[in-house]
Amino acid sequence: MTQQQQARPWLRTGLLSVGHLVNDGFGGFFAPLLPLLIDRLDLSLTLAGVLGTIRIVTNSVLQPSLGHMIDRSGRPGLIVAGPILTIAAMSLLGRATSFAQLLAIMLVAGIGTALFHPAAAAMVTADKPARQGLLMAFFSSGGTVGAALAPMAIIAFTGAFSMERTPWLVLPGLAIVAAFAVPLRRLVPTSREATHRELSRATFPPRLALLWFVMVVTYACSAAFSSFLSVLVVERGGSAWTGGAALSVFLICGAAAEFLAGNLSDRFGRKAVILGSLALATPFLLALVRGPAWSLLPTAALAGAFSLASSPVAIVAAQECVPGRAGLVSGLVMGLAWGAGGVALTPIGWFADRFGLVPVMSVVALLPVLAACLMVTYREPTRPV
Repeated sequence: MTQQQQARPWLRTGLLSVGHLVNDGFGGFFAPLLPLLIDRLDLSLTLAGVLGTIRIVTNSVLQPSLGHMIDRSGRPGLIVAGPILTIAAMSLLGRATSFAQLLAIMLVAGIGTALFHPAAAAMVTADKPARQGLLMAFFSSGGTVGAALAPMAIIAFTGAFSMERTPWLVLPGLAIVAAFAVPLRRLVPTSREATHRELSRATFPPRLALLWFVMVVTYACSAAFSSFLSVLVVERGGSAWTGGAALSVFLICGAAAEFLAGNLSDRFGRKAVILGSLALATPFLLALVRGPAWSLLPTAALAGAFSLASSPVAIVAAQECVPGRAGLVSGLVMGLAWGAGGVALTPIGWFADRFGLVPVMSVVALLPVLAACLMVTYREPTRPV
């Protein structure tokens, strides 16, 4: 294999990571603006949870079917359309004047994310490159970094120009889409990962169901903290800026941990890395909810690192469970599992309205322990050396 052929998967994944950054970055505008939207539109935490759930569920329901279509066609042309829809929808958040308008924005953004994720994840591991765990972490971290930068960017933008001017953000968003989409055309894999006969023979082993359920529990926790962390900080006396900073630190350190986790999983196995990160997440999540104000940012860093690190490793583990079905399996793990976990946002918001956000999030912080206990029973498929 020539040096150029070896570099091709990394170049392709780098461009896909940029697409992931801009898609999830714009998708990340909702959580930091949530305290302002709650105040402006007089929303309850239950309705806020519904909005977060709608986007996630729309995304999750569509992803498996789109992933299946990608496996069949071998031409994932939806990679560019997804971010365009997400950018167009989320740029209108600042102009929303009713719950119905926010609901429409979340629906369109959910469709955009569903178009992008399975197509891009399948392309990352196309042609079965070496170091798939690290490559998937590279791709996944782009989305996490985008979501991490979003709170600071949108709070700074609305502070300088007001919420009504968010539609102007569509211009830099589309410029970034063009910057990654044009060179990506030359790096689309030309070979099919699996024939139709291989696709029809593919089976879904029980270990995939266990892994899926582990990720549902994990995603329920990370979705809750990503959605309500800013509100939690404000409720405990912090400013909207402090809440956005805590969320950014939470997600940025999660992105850095994804790189490390992906690399370690190539060396020591997917199970060990997923199990270890989940087991260490709960203590720091509890400290984030109940710790003193001075420890907010370092605790957010460690909580984000351990609670988010397992995501790209789980995607590759799922793909290894069912070779040849990367698009469908990515849709199941990135989409349907995330959506099932995201459904928890509505009851979490309902309980928080009645019992307080701090007690409820303290219970949510225990979910990674449950996921780790389930992961103990997971048996890894044999990976080629």
